[in-house]
Amino acid sequence: MRYNFFSILMLLLLFISCNQSSKNQQNKDSNISCYPNDSRPSQAISYEEMAAMMDSYNTGAKIELDNYMKKISKGKDSVSTIYNWYKIEDLKQYIAYIERISKEKKIPVTGFRIYPTSYPLDYSIEKLRGRLTLIFTPTTTFNGKNDVAFEPLYSEIGKPVMVSKFLDKIKKKKSNLLKSTETSTDFESSSANRILTNPPN
Repeated sequence: MRYNFFSILMLLLLFISCNQSSKNQQNKDSNISCYPNDSRPSQAISYEEMAAMMDSYNTGAKIELDNYMKKISKGKDSVSTIYNWYKIEDLKQYIAYIERISKEKKIPVTGFRIYPTSYPLDYSIEKLRGRLTLIFTPTTTFNGKNDVAFEPLYSEIGKPVMVSKFLDKIKKKKSNLLKSTETSTDFESSSANRILTNPPN
């Protein structure tokens, strides 16, 4: 959802993890922010812009999404995802984690891609099936582009591995193109989801 993206992007920009020296300084004076720049960012919007985007979504895409929820739930539910929520502590920890494992590989993190997705219809938690959610994926600079999704967990020093490499393996597995002797494609990733989705919460 568009306003979901804006709100979470704002959080990402406002809460980039602090280095240790900044944290030590913050302990000395709790009134001083540990972030290098806590002024109002250029990405912040007005309430007029916010209302216009919400109205555009509610009178357009959300109508179709509500109909979709009604269809897949066989009339039991007709309200699609209204918002997603991420605890600030979890968000800070995630950013700090990405910065740490990327620094270990000497790969600069330029930001995060935020993918709009939905839970599969056979998802283990029934009340989340078909609902919209978001996936965060770290990015770096590659071939002149600053927003390329990469996987720091499996990258070599200074050599980022693209997220698309692992997604392609999963797609091939589902298409039965991989031999039965192929190694497991159930890789851990550094991407994040596990956010609260409303409804149903």
